[in-house]
Amino acid sequence: MAYEHGRITDEGIAKLRARIGRGFTGRQPWRTEVNRDTIWHLAHAIGDLSPLYVDPEHAAKTQWGRLQCPGVVLRCFDTLSAPGSSGLPEGLPGVHAIWSGSHYEWARPVLLGDRITAECHLKDVVEKQSKFVGSRTVYQTYEAVYHTADGDYLGKRSDTYMRADRNKAREKSVYKDQEQLAMWAPDDIERFMAEYKAYRRTTERFWEDVEVGEELARVIKGPLTPTAEIAFEAFFGIYLIGNAVAASALERHPKLMVPNEQGVPEPPQRVHWDNKFTQDTLGLPGAYDLGLERLSWMCQAATDWVGDDGFLSFIDSRYRRFNYLGDVTWATGKVAEKFERDGKKMVRLDLWTVNHRDQITATAEAEASLASRAD
Repeated sequence: MAYEHGRITDEGIAKLRARIGRGFTGRQPWRTEVNRDTIWHLAHAIGDLSPLYVDPEHAAKTQWGRLQCPGVVLRCFDTLSAPGSSGLPEGLPGVHAIWSGSHYEWARPVLLGDRITAECHLKDVVEKQSKFVGSRTVYQTYEAVYHTADGDYLGKRSDTYMRADRNKAREKSVYKDQEQLAMWAPDDIERFMAEYKAYRRTTERFWEDVEVGEELARVIKGPLTPTAEIAFEAFFGIYLIGNAVAASALERHPKLMVPNEQGVPEPPQRVHWDNKFTQDTLGLPGAYDLGLERLSWMCQAATDWVGDDGFLSFIDSRYRRFNYLGDVTWATGKVAEKFERDGKKMVRLDLWTVNHRDQITATAEAEASLASRAD
């Protein structure tokens, strides 16, 4: 039997590896064009209300002349996770998937009016041992390359997912006894709200004024709620399906969904907003966010720091710990290097997210170009 539900087998891995290099035909991308609604909805989904995204008059005064869109939007424009599909990652039915890392590159900002096409495929399948479950795991990496309607290269991304046996994860989870879900008093909430209110992004920053070791401002996110998770995932269309679409997906992939407390099959995406389901399924303290969400927060820390005329061209991230419901997270970083390349004034940034327990939950390296006083 090629696949055995809920388990990683040699046959399952072999069949999955046979998919390397192959794309996904017959699927409709979640989005095809960057319009005002696309930008507005994503900015609100990730909580990044930069005037570059939400203020047309402000954006018109920048070198790009129109609204930009947060760069993580690229994920919407390929067929890797088209609506009504079995989602990602493919193969190994019943084996849980945890986002472990992402790599994004941009040739320029994603702009209002862009029509985007993509070519995407399974890039790699690697088997490893993991302390998370104490048994074999599989890492699947997918890559997508993006172009504008005119054929100009816009960027690329790759995402890696760790596949793990849910039963093993529930039995062996190294995190289940280490964290308790956060509880907050009204005074705490007032303190967080005051921090949101006090936060300011940078409008202007010049390369000549930057020093290696300089710290980026801390961008507060959270406390994380089920509502925030659903708002984020709804923008990307990740597994959020129902009615005829869900019925069709269940027919094509009978082992995709897990019955809820009322006996109705639902996608395993509930681990991102349902504490009890996550506790019962994975043995974790509670529901947790998507790695892509923390990536978007680190991108905001970088883009807010570089200013209106800066440009984030690259980020490579790793998701190190779970970010649970109730957690408060800060995205921040520091300048690791200053250099010049192809006539551009560049910086390399070390980025990370840290929670209220003072635990690093994600790390990244990024590159950005800055405005120069010589220009």
